[in-house]
Amino acid sequence: MKFEDMKNSYNCCFDDVNFANLESPVQFNDVEEAWFWFCKYDDRRDGFKRKNSAKTVSRPCFLDDIYVVVSRLYFAGKITKRHLGVLSKYGKRQIVPDDRIFEEMEDAQYWKEVMAKMKLVLVCKGIVKDETKAVCREVKIRQ
Repeated sequence: MKFEDMKNSYNCCFDDVNFANLESPVQFNDVEEAWFWFCKYDDRRDGFKRKNSAKTVSRPCFLDDIYVVVSRLYFAGKITKRHLGVLSKYGKRQIVPDDRIFEEMEDAQYWKEVMAKMKLVLVCKGIVKDETKAVCREVKIRQ
């Protein structure tokens, strides 16, 4: 059965999905980009499903992969509720806290801490680019 036949038989709408990109996933340039992508397309807080919204660019992970990384860091005691609050607050806004702004100085420090911890995992999983691969070597040495 050809894809076009399957598409028609299931009466699905795949028009907003770029299938050309699905064969070669695009890694995130940095942890912030991965987090903002997660916050943009995560449906948990909205209570509804956006049809194919996260599929416009093929990524090397699912939304749940990012969620699991943050959850495991929290339950392992590596990050606190304050870290989660900062992630949520700035993730919804799709901006990084600015340490030059007095009101955001403390949030910027928490942001940097959690991004560094997430980077260790996301780079080694191949979700985020790291040209040097130094992060993965550092993790392997500690283990």
